[in-house]
Amino acid sequence: MDNAESEVEICSRIHSALGTLTLYHDVTHSVPADGLYFFYEDGELNGHDGGPRIVRVGNHPRRAGGLRNRLRNHYSGSKNGSVFRKFLGGATMRRRDENDPCLRPGPGQGHWEKQDAKTCSRCRSIEQDVSRLLRERFRFRCVEVVDRGERNRLEEGIIAALAGCPRCEPSSGWLGRYAYNPDVGESGLWNSSYTKKGIPLKQKELTYFVHLVELCKG
Repeated sequence: MDNAESEVEICSRIHSALGTLTLYHDVTHSVPADGLYFFYEDGELNGHDGGPRIVRVGNHPRRAGGLRNRLRNHYSGSKNGSVFRKFLGGATMRRRDENDPCLRPGPGQGHWEKQDAKTCSRCRSIEQDVSRLLRERFRFRCVEVVDRGERNRLEEGIIAALAGCPRCEPSSGWLGRYAYNPDVGESGLWNSSYTKKGIPLKQKELTYFVHLVELCKG
């Protein structure tokens, strides 16, 4: 099996396994305290069975028991507390107007897209737009992974595998094509870490991940 075939198989099994889990519309108490999350976006389909395509993989590496809070930060936090929100807001503005003052002087340099830069009064409406977008067009699934080291490795391996799959490409109108970070548009994922330099899951790791998914089904 060559690398391309391996990447396709791994990506297919990840999508297939996760497809059996609960699809969340909001953060509830049934979301595990520790684990990985997987976002899906309306209109984005995978190249294996034509089902929903995973568009973001995430973790909560800094705090034990922090998965629910991490997800809440995505849905109703701020761009400085969520790279996901920063990507979404910047892409939304750039699709409307690439000369938006909140994006100047250039990609990744304006106060909206620059990490920890202070936002302006105009940005308040963008924060609202991002929250609305997430609630209207995105859903997520979760897999409980208690051990932080395992979470970190699985996150890297899954992102790298999804990004490397030649069958799963973003749609022509995907919002992520307007993200300032080229890794987003090229990978089809709202992720920048691990899309190019990450080490994809090995077969043994994939088997373990599928096992974790089965445990989540009770």
